[in-house]
Amino acid sequence: MDKIFNNLTLNKQFSNVYAEVDGLSLQNLFYTNNGYFPCCYMFSRSTREYDYYFDVDNIYKEIMEKESAETTEVIKYITRDMQTKEENMGFCIVMKDKNIYARIEKNVSECYVLFANDNDGSLTDFINLLQKNYVAPEEEKNNFYKIAQSPSGFSLKKGTIKEVKDFSIERLYNDDFPHEDEKIKKFIKDEDKSGIIILHGEKGTGKTTYIKNLISTNSDKRFVTIPPDLVNLLGTPSFTTFISSLNNHIIILEDCENVIRDRMTTGANSAVSTLLNMSDGLLADDLSIKFICTFNADIRDIDPALMRKGRLVSKYEFKPLTVEKTNNLLKYVYLKKAEAEGEVNENNVEVPHVEKPLTLADIFNFEEDSYETIRKKII
Repeated sequence: MDKIFNNLTLNKQFSNVYAEVDGLSLQNLFYTNNGYFPCCYMFSRSTREYDYYFDVDNIYKEIMEKESAETTEVIKYITRDMQTKEENMGFCIVMKDKNIYARIEKNVSECYVLFANDNDGSLTDFINLLQKNYVAPEEEKNNFYKIAQSPSGFSLKKGTIKEVKDFSIERLYNDDFPHEDEKIKKFIKDEDKSGIIILHGEKGTGKTTYIKNLISTNSDKRFVTIPPDLVNLLGTPSFTTFISSLNNHIIILEDCENVIRDRMTTGANSAVSTLLNMSDGLLADDLSIKFICTFNADIRDIDPALMRKGRLVSKYEFKPLTVEKTNNLLKYVYLKKAEAEGEVNENNVEVPHVEKPLTLADIFNFEEDSYETIRKKII
């Protein structure tokens, strides 16, 4: 259904459609098609409402469901927030049967509606649709972003994090972790501090689960993950420049052992140098960027400069739960499952008992078949 304005039938000189400064001019287009200047409805907001925004995706969807393709012309484009670097869709629309021309973006102050009259109530209906999608900032729970790369450079794209239900530090982790958890949470809330958190350990021990909960319980903070295909760019000039623009963000580097290995064994490592400068170097005070690094490799392989006091805020190795905690969690999981299935008498629930430590992945998938292959070292 998307079209471009070049398909419109123009009654005047086509060049009138374009403004010298701002590209496509809806005002000129309205005049070109009608022969007179439009009325303009603009959106204003008080200082208190400054962070309110339009849900552009939902507005676009509703319009496309209601309007006819024969009488509606749309052009979509991308806007970029100068502060957060987040990219969002914007669009201009012409509803020829209603003689309404509009520019819609997430930033409310950039939006307006051009019209001739409202004799049939079309303008009122359109404004009501927009105001219905006027969103308060506290309603936007998503504070998780991914870095994306395009020919125009790097940008932030919204990601999705599922809330970790029934999360408990005491139940899901060993007894030495709550102390580190408190340090991490305090660090995350400190807007003026830069530094590094290192979370390592074997797969399935709960590193990602912990980070998910950290994101969902700090909705006022912006978390950014670097996808695996871009992690190796850390340290390159263009990527470093982009990272430097993410003031007060928490940047997550998952499975990043390859980029933070000891420079003595790998040679020059610009990625490590970038982390050092941004976490405790000259840039640290200005940027206040926090890094969460996770990996499964041996901690001895990591560059020792990252471990320095003042730079390293927290380091924790996730391990399988102790035997006692493993059995306690198995009992909890099985009783919760029985309760969900309507079984209220725990004496009738058969709970397995083990004699060895298990990871969270093993516990929550206790009855599932294992397809992992044990690799033997050949000497």
